Amino acid sequence: MTKTIKGSVVLITGASGAIAQALIAELKARGAAKIYAGARDISGLTASGDLVPLKMDVNNDDDVKKAAAAAPDVTLLINNAGINHNTSFLTAPDLTIASKEIEANYIAPLRVTRAFAPALIAHKGSVLNILTILARVNLPFMGSYCASKAAALSLTQGLRGELAPQGVHVVGALPGAVDTRMTAGLPIPKMTTAEAATEILDGFESGEEDIYVGEMARGIAQGLAHDPKAVERQLASPG
Repeated sequence: MTKTIKGSVVLITGASGAIAQALIAELKARGAAKIYAGARDISGLTASGDLVPLKMDVNNDDDVKKAAAAAPDVTLLINNAGINHNTSFLTAPDLTIASKEIEANYIAPLRVTRAFAPALIAHKGSVLNILTILARVNLPFMGSYCASKAAALSLTQGLRGELAPQGVHVVGALPGAVDTRMTAGLPIPKMTTAEAATEILDGFESGEEDIYVGEMARGIAQGLAHDPKAVERQLASPG
């Protein structure tokens, strides 16, 4: 089932982030009619004819409900907001980091999707969750982040099952390493945000449900299909 960006009304969360900014530029280039740019701090977002800054903390029930009321015309929800503390399970001083990552990366997209579901059902729209290839296999030095994204992948699958009968298309994008602040300390090849945005929206428009973004992601996915334990061991000892 192919989809088109042209003429769509988009809401993207975490809109001030680097990947979100690249997605916004690509959405505009593909003819999105309107883009609601949701963020906790919208001071750096400039309103224009097709861009509408929308104050929204995805961790706050009231904020999300108000955003859904203000944007009843949304046809494409992009759950992009997320955090990564780059911390392993046992080196974290307590459970605070794990809790924050679960809240931002799993609970928040569930909260936002629940709020916008009536509009998406009414418009036969779509949900696009920005995940990571590490939703499928754990990289131990950022273990709780990977676990939170694994929960978000399961969320994506569950929402797909619930919403498909109501005409809503649910998609997960699983990029490899992208050159952002989150990956600044990783000495590995990285995609640019523009490259990632292009591949994500290409996959969305072609009707893919699981979009593997970049050579790293596709390579890991192939490895998981062939020998998942080998991939697990490789990431456990990346050196």
